[in-house]
Amino acid sequence: MNESVIAMAADRPLPERHIEERILILAPTGDDAVLVAEILRERGLDPLVVADAAALARETEAGAGAVLITSEAFAESGEASSSSLRGALERQEAWSEMPIVLLGGDIEDAGSQATELLGTRAQIILLERPLAIATFVTAIDAALRSRRRQYEVKRLLDALAQSAAEIARAHEAATRAKDEFLATLGHELRSPMTAIRGWIQLLQDGALSPEEAAEALSMIDSSTRVQARIVEDLMDVSRIMAGKVMIEPSTVQLAPVIENVIATFRPGAALHGIDLTADLSVETLFVWADETRLKQIGWNLISNAIKFTPRGGSVHVTLVRENATAVFCVRDTGQGIAPEMLPCVFDRYRQEEGDGTTSRQGLGLGLAIVRHLVESHGGTIQAFSEGKGKGAELSVRLPLLDPSLDR
Repeated sequence: MNESVIAMAADRPLPERHIEERILILAPTGDDAVLVAEILRERGLDPLVVADAAALARETEAGAGAVLITSEAFAESGEASSSSLRGALERQEAWSEMPIVLLGGDIEDAGSQATELLGTRAQIILLERPLAIATFVTAIDAALRSRRRQYEVKRLLDALAQSAAEIARAHEAATRAKDEFLATLGHELRSPMTAIRGWIQLLQDGALSPEEAAEALSMIDSSTRVQARIVEDLMDVSRIMAGKVMIEPSTVQLAPVIENVIATFRPGAALHGIDLTADLSVETLFVWADETRLKQIGWNLISNAIKFTPRGGSVHVTLVRENATAVFCVRDTGQGIAPEMLPCVFDRYRQEEGDGTTSRQGLGLGLAIVRHLVESHGGTIQAFSEGKGKGAELSVRLPLLDPSLDR
């Protein structure tokens, strides 16, 4: 029976939930080891008998709560085996200092020998025999409590390392997004500027007919409007980050504001073969809001939907009442939003790549600005999509106002 108990050391599986509580036992005879193991097991502890110091070293590296060694077993293990145990202790991580309970007849001699052979990476607890079982168990409990605290330190260190890694990944992603944003900004500013310079050169050369000159002025005007929008978005983001966005609210009827925004996009949508439709509530819906900012919200949402919808697609705008809330939705049949992008679609500088039928334009600031403006009005905004190629819906919810209330 003793041989089978000792043999368990080599093959016994290591349940993770018990590894911190394992007590490794090395005694000179199987009878001594089995007796100690039975005493510990009766008290709900988890002993494991090992055959020699080499086996003890292997099990120590696998993980344990404490080690119990008799001075006789330690003396009989030999210098080579003791060296293997010392090596295992020295390879411990910085948080670990293995508790080793040493049972000996001559405490001073046993302690000196243990310190000399095992080095400083062991927490040696000396017990002189004969001793009461209660004293023995108390010493083992103290060793396990010390080890539990060490494992708690390990968990804290692991958590800190994971947090540091996550922070590093977030920083790397932010740096990458900033670099991509600066590259996009350069491209977005250069493109209209190149067009402006080209048309101005043709006008200065006098090489254009009156009709061509009128077209040149129209193109210059269009390009400057693009640049103005880019600059305004940048300024909005700067004001948002500084907490200086001005909201000048008043009682505003929502439907006429949305109708006005839709009207500005209808010619361009038709030119690109996109069906822009609306279904606005006939009920008069009032909100306490900045009308200019409401138009900015609508402008960004509809322009974004048109930008990512290919020719032949559609954009549908709705406005309905849900209890005390006005719900303004913009749905499109465009390229949709990938599931992994949905959580960050309102982040600054984030936008999806084009799908080959739509271009990637803009700075990725529009939806971030919209979210801030919506929340500044006490509302919420959500994005929905069934995935790539399946369109998207952006839904704004604003609290309704009783126009009879005195503001």
